[in-house]
Amino acid sequence: MLDFKNKWLQYLAGDKLRPESLKQVRDARAGMLYHQELLWADIPLQENAEDVFRITSRLREMAIALRSPQCCYHSDATLREQVSYGLQWLYAQRYNDTCQPYGNWWYWEIGVPVALLETLLLMGELLDTGLVERLLLPVDKYVGDPAFHARWFTAKAPPCTGANLVWKSTAAALAAVIRGDGQKLSAARNALLPLFSYVSEGDGFYEDGSFIQHDRYAYTGGYGVSLLQDVVRLMVWLHATPWELPGEARELTAQWIDRSFVPLMFRGSMLDMASGREVSREDSQNHESGHAVITSCLRFSRILDAADQVRLLSRVKGWMVADSYKPYISEAPPDTAAQARTLLENALVPPAREETCCKLFARMDRAVLQGPGFAYSISMFSSRIYSYESINRENLKGWYTSYGMGLLYNSDLGQYADAYWPTVDPYRLPGTTVTNARQEDGAGQGRLSSRSFVGGAVLHDKHGAIAMELEDAVNENRVNQAAGLTARKSWFLSGNRIVALGSGIQSRNSATVETIIDNRKLNPAGDHGIIADGIAICRTPGLADTIQPKWIHMTGSTEDADVGIVLPVRCCVHALREARPGSWQAINAAGSSAEIERFYQTLWFDHGAAPEGDTYAYVLLPGRSQAETAGFAEHSGLSILELNDRVHAVEDTETGLLAVHFWQPGWYRSGRIACSSQASIVLHKNPAGWSLAIADPTQVQRCPIEIEISIGNSTSDGTEVKAEAEAGGHPPVPRVISKSERISVQPCEAGKVRLRFDPDGAGGASFHVEFGS
Repeated sequence: MLDFKNKWLQYLAGDKLRPESLKQVRDARAGMLYHQELLWADIPLQENAEDVFRITSRLREMAIALRSPQCCYHSDATLREQVSYGLQWLYAQRYNDTCQPYGNWWYWEIGVPVALLETLLLMGELLDTGLVERLLLPVDKYVGDPAFHARWFTAKAPPCTGANLVWKSTAAALAAVIRGDGQKLSAARNALLPLFSYVSEGDGFYEDGSFIQHDRYAYTGGYGVSLLQDVVRLMVWLHATPWELPGEARELTAQWIDRSFVPLMFRGSMLDMASGREVSREDSQNHESGHAVITSCLRFSRILDAADQVRLLSRVKGWMVADSYKPYISEAPPDTAAQARTLLENALVPPAREETCCKLFARMDRAVLQGPGFAYSISMFSSRIYSYESINRENLKGWYTSYGMGLLYNSDLGQYADAYWPTVDPYRLPGTTVTNARQEDGAGQGRLSSRSFVGGAVLHDKHGAIAMELEDAVNENRVNQAAGLTARKSWFLSGNRIVALGSGIQSRNSATVETIIDNRKLNPAGDHGIIADGIAICRTPGLADTIQPKWIHMTGSTEDADVGIVLPVRCCVHALREARPGSWQAINAAGSSAEIERFYQTLWFDHGAAPEGDTYAYVLLPGRSQAETAGFAEHSGLSILELNDRVHAVEDTETGLLAVHFWQPGWYRSGRIACSSQASIVLHKNPAGWSLAIADPTQVQRCPIEIEISIGNSTSDGTEVKAEAEAGGHPPVPRVISKSERISVQPCEAGKVRLRFDPDGAGGASFHVEFGS
């Protein structure tokens, strides 16, 4: 137990404090009040109990300074007395075992106990034992059984799940260590065990890599990051003790890192699409959450065998080396800073190459395409996943962050990190189809769509067909829901191209409907070049241009950050360069009110008011030069086969890919593929044969789905197969190399292959079949 305590202290107190932390301690010392209603004048009583958490956290920072060997306040007698007085005041005035809890349950059961217990751990023998015992009484009362939460706030305490379960178990473990109580430490450890299994509903990790918190929100980058940090910390510090967690827990944690976190990491940052309301917090943007993942991986590597350790550290080193925006070591915790320095100097562990993959998180309505050199994320919602979360006056303008928002990450590592969220136009987020109706803060949060067709199919972790049947939940019309905005949106992801399609865009109200191609933050001068068909546009900031281009090229802020856009069909595109002011407080009530300004380049389609079945189509080309973009527009090998209410279909003759969404039930043929019901299909022809991936994005179908494929060297409309059959020759029936148990091969006429797919209980996952030629 002493080893556990020492490891925790090493994590809390380094050799010295950073300058900003030192200033906070200095200000806290100078501003502390004595024998008054407040402990600090700048922390007044708050109805939600946040003041209790802020006070406890400030005392914790003072205790860290007192404990850090090379800090100027190390062993300072005056500071020791101030921390002791502050803890006595806290017990007497705010946090004791007789007061009536108020406000947010989280502060009483998690936030305050953990900060308080860490303060007691730091102070150790410097505190009177009677005071320590008194302070542990409210911890016992409010933390209670980690398996349940909010017991003082609801008549029937609900089960504690996900990150909340880890936090409460952490508090119980700390209290046990301070008391030296092995039985209570065992109880805290055992409370964690239910966490180590995949879930099929509600909060937790899913087998496809999804992570859900608060019942229906995608939260890998928020609560998921916190869960990983805390569970790894406990797992590592309990390792090789009588309270060690079982090996199965370690194996599952390794799977979580691979399946849930790695696909969402890009050059040291965590993709924003799964961070929920945390995007509105200035101090926890994507590099901060990414660095938290790095911290967890560094700690976790300490309890792995040699091969797994090198593999994980190679990946971590790759992230650290690539993050030129915010070096990890600059703010690393004391216990991982030295480990990170050693790793960077270790030539025997090379940095891993950047991930290249296509990944669909079907259980949380998110998808990503990883480069190399870029990452593109898609954020959606459905009848299963909520639109967005805005509680505690956070994420106040997150209305459209799941309306098909597509964020393109590249070498401009500050694109979404440097005040993007408080300054971007929240009505014009990239990739979204929305109305311009004005919204109140927090409008439409926590709503489901009535549409289930959200998800898609992914083949070989490389090629994806992603779909979203959009129903406007923010502007939900409860009197006449049919009057609201609806649309069918698709993304076909492969290699270094993203094909975005939309059809059936309609609404019956007067608000203008727009689809946003991109909305990129520019450099401080806002003087990036933007070219359409070889001609410079947007020369006057604040004045929109209307053009009908074949292609558009946007110069990036850094090398390899250019973006090419190709319009397969000429249509009107609106382009605007503008300076946008904003503040963190405007999107998060706890944020700074200081006004900040950033330049943006926005491109969008205007569908007008009350559109009736409008469409759009564009191709994003990450990292392409102006010449490459123009060349792609002329000769791409890419064609849109169909774009209507029944089918979205795209074929790429260069790569041999055909990807289709069948939106409606009933047999329908598109090119060489016919399907009997709603489905997403990716078909790839290569010299060795055929590969096919199929999925049921609705996740509700129970009856088998049938697919018929015309084989041979046919064109997409099957004309060559037809001619070959009329001439008396038939392509040979391909041999099955491998297939999912959910797919069966059915008898069929020559020149075709018929498959049957069982979607019942598949959870939106993709299933495969491989044919040899």
